[in-house]
Amino acid sequence: MTEKSSIILKVFHRAPEGIFSVYFTMATIKDYIAIDPEILAGQPVFKGTRVPIETLFAHLEKGISLDEFLEDFPTVDREQAVAVLGIAGKLVTSKNIEQLYETAA
Repeated sequence: MTEKSSIILKVFHRAPEGIFSVYFTMATIKDYIAIDPEILAGQPVFKGTRVPIETLFAHLEKGISLDEFLEDFPTVDREQAVAVLGIAGKLVTSKNIEQLYETAA
């Protein structure tokens, strides 16, 4: 296993049944996000759709609920949306955020 593929992200999610944790590896990230030059010129999309990941964040920034987002984009299911939010949250709260920040500067 390579160093990159051994990265594990742990995310806590509140569901009607209670709080549970979800572990994401680089392989499972690819279960939720696709990047294909043939789909929207390689823009990250929800896997199996043509819905850009950034659309979810744009909706949430405007105060639109996750339920409304899912109604607007029925090809995206709740599991995908929650997983992407968890992945994003884990990335920006990672101990390595400083490296990401430096790269973006």
